[in-house]
Amino acid sequence: MAVTEPKPAVKANANDSERGSVAVAAVIFALGTLLSRVLGLVRDSMTARYFPNDVRDAFFNAFRLPNLFRRLLGEGSLSISFIPIFIEILTGREGGSKTEIEQRAKELVGAVFTLLLSLTTTISILAVLYMDEILGFILSGEAYQSIPGKFEMTVRLGRIMFGFLILISMYAFFMAIQNSMKKFAMTALAPCFFNLAMIVAALVSPKVAAAEDVLAWAVIAGGFLQMVVLVPGVVRAGYFPRPNFRWNAPDVMRVLKAILPSIFGMSVMQITAIVNMHFTSQLPSGSQSYLYFADRILELPLSMFVVSVGTALLPTLAKFHAEGNREAMSDTINHYIRLILFVALPAAVGMFVLAQPIVDVLFLGREFKYNDAVATAQVIQVYSFTVIIAAGVRILAQGFYAVQNTWFPALAGGVALCSHIIFAIALTRTFGLNGLAAASLCSATVNMLMLATAYRAWIGTLQLKTLLKRTFLFVICAAVMFGVLSMHSYLVHFFGARLYAKAFALMLIIFLGGLSYMGMAHILRIPEYSETSAMFLGKVTNRLKRFKKRS
Repeated sequence: MAVTEPKPAVKANANDSERGSVAVAAVIFALGTLLSRVLGLVRDSMTARYFPNDVRDAFFNAFRLPNLFRRLLGEGSLSISFIPIFIEILTGREGGSKTEIEQRAKELVGAVFTLLLSLTTTISILAVLYMDEILGFILSGEAYQSIPGKFEMTVRLGRIMFGFLILISMYAFFMAIQNSMKKFAMTALAPCFFNLAMIVAALVSPKVAAAEDVLAWAVIAGGFLQMVVLVPGVVRAGYFPRPNFRWNAPDVMRVLKAILPSIFGMSVMQITAIVNMHFTSQLPSGSQSYLYFADRILELPLSMFVVSVGTALLPTLAKFHAEGNREAMSDTINHYIRLILFVALPAAVGMFVLAQPIVDVLFLGREFKYNDAVATAQVIQVYSFTVIIAAGVRILAQGFYAVQNTWFPALAGGVALCSHIIFAIALTRTFGLNGLAAASLCSATVNMLMLATAYRAWIGTLQLKTLLKRTFLFVICAAVMFGVLSMHSYLVHFFGARLYAKAFALMLIIFLGGLSYMGMAHILRIPEYSETSAMFLGKVTNRLKRFKKRS
């Protein structure tokens, strides 16, 4: 009688282990990102209160350009193009000794670093020289150009800040190296140094004549700090880049082949932001600031949950692909689609219900008036459910990038961008700034639907039946949460209208809302609740055990 070896069980255990590593990495990345985002909100709060609308608009518009290229050449496209190939080399899939594999990986690191530094330096020089013409094209709206000195201030700040592109691209490259080795803690904490530099500048700037220039130079200082704190980790890993110009090497060409379409595909949101700059230049003063602050509120759940999971997920998916384990890839992606939806839905509901209280606590005061707060809150409400759509786009896209298919996400992004322009033209004329925000939501939905359709056809199955069942349960939990959050006004009436009282009431209702959501999930025995709870509690327990052993 033949004896059957338990290979499937071993395989399943390995897959579960990889899922667990993704979850733990996502938690570490999310906690670091949370601290960074909290500091970022402090920074934005000070900017809102200390500077008038015209100065804020000029600063944010000037900062958009280097931020756009950061995503084009750095954090987005570079990571998704470099990490899978770098990991494939490190796994030794094509054979070779350990020394040969390390040498090949180091040559790739050095060549890509040199290429990235050369490219970002060239772009920065050209942007500084032609900043007047570039911004003149983007901010051509009569409403913006008619305010004396506003456009000239934007050009000056843009020239100061564009060097940020070089620094932040170096940070993104070092981050990609560390993330490839599943080292996420410092890469998540590094942006805190940027935010601290901006906070110090905001405190100092009111005492200086050209206060906005202080903020602009703080961007450069913060970018340097954010980059340099990753250097020790890269050195310890043995992959600090040694510049070389072997750009025609096969591995480098593979990275370039992957990065060119992904530059567009991963940066749709940033290109959309530039398009939005043009449309807001036709709207009343302050519109750029309202849209920026709404973006910042939206980025908090996106960075904590969606980006954290996506960042941690890509190396694992790339490893499965390198091993030829497509079944594990598909199972892992489906698992995390459900898990991220479990977290994204309550975040969207919370943003929608609490938009006005959030803006009041964070930004209202001094130069930021009540009308400014109302306008910003309305944009946040429109934006709120973009969290769910962006979650779907992010997770689905990782599957394409893991198999080194960057062209279809680029195609989907191009279609989404074109649809955004059409939606923006139609909706902005009727609904103003809120219509522009709605156009972003509509175009993101187009992007997600295209990725979902192609994913089922080319990569793997999406377990839609299971997803719909879980979504129904999540909605029940969210409905209970909605009812609890709606009681916020009673808490404000009870605690009072002072800022500290309103902040306490907001934190309390967020806690109660989250508790009601998780409590309902526990009652309904939703698997995602059990997993997130067990994963978090397990992480805390392990930390406590390690601490006791050291003691």
